[in-house]
Amino acid sequence: MTWKEVKLATLQKMFSAEGLTINEADDSVSEYINAMPQAANEGLQLLCTAGKYLRRCLELEPGAVGATRTVDLKAAAPDLYRIEQLEIYAFDETGAPVPVRGAKLVAGRYLVLTNQPGGKLALYYNAWPQPVTHATADDEELPLDPEVAVLLPLYMASQLYKDDDVTLATMYRNEFEVAFSLLQRADSGEVGGEFTCATGWW
Repeated sequence: MTWKEVKLATLQKMFSAEGLTINEADDSVSEYINAMPQAANEGLQLLCTAGKYLRRCLELEPGAVGATRTVDLKAAAPDLYRIEQLEIYAFDETGAPVPVRGAKLVAGRYLVLTNQPGGKLALYYNAWPQPVTHATADDEELPLDPEVAVLLPLYMASQLYKDDDVTLATMYRNEFEVAFSLLQRADSGEVGGEFTCATGWW
């Protein structure tokens, strides 16, 4: 969803949008618009940290093969939120990713590579979302999967509508919490499977 679509959906829930247009000349609407970045950032952080993580990939340039190398991830990836399970890959001659063994994450910040492989490396991590500001363009896509993005207007309306209709605001928050609890995190790491017959007849 774009930022404009999120704003419009939020205003529609608060009965402050006429059709598909946002009338910012209306004082009550402009008041909501001015308060939206804060509510959006609260919702984004909740959705991307406690809900479905925002995944990013950091490409590391080649280093000396076989050497020990330490990378300060806070400097290399300023949007780093956390790494639950270390997921780093080298690439073989066909371009297929190959898990790098023996890497360590120290203090949640420093990536230590022992016996570094050759070529570029790809590290996957959970990221903080880019904050929304008053300067955010209407056509900017928010970094959320579709099933997550549709929940943001619910959260925003629940925060912005408290003074106008606390009952409806509470209902929106309850709807948000129910949908939020059903979010499934994307697979990470190596995912595979094999069939084993328990009876021995296959």
